[in-house]
Amino acid sequence: MARIEETFDDRDRYMIECDDPDCEQRFDDGQWYAYEDDLLADAKDDGWQILYADEHPELERDMHYCPAHRLPECVTCTNIMIDSTGWKDGQCPECIKEEIPNERS
Repeated sequence: MARIEETFDDRDRYMIECDDPDCEQRFDDGQWYAYEDDLLADAKDDGWQILYADEHPELERDMHYCPAHRLPECVTCTNIMIDSTGWKDGQCPECIKEEIPNERS
């Protein structure tokens, strides 16, 4: 997780950085201290996409993307696709294989 962590008045301070190359977008709680869970929840509410290594075994670390650099999601199953190779009309290869209709308008 790309973050800065320090202690201030016995509270942890965190900052999340976008993992997209050359992006300088950052998210913090505005007061420079927050509990990590609250910070991550706020970041998600603000449009950040947070991928966890335990949910995606191919990742070596947690990855965080700002709203401008979100990874694509399958329009059918809403799974985040790390590698969009093989996509067709916004669907992941698994949904295409299962012949799940794309009802996107």
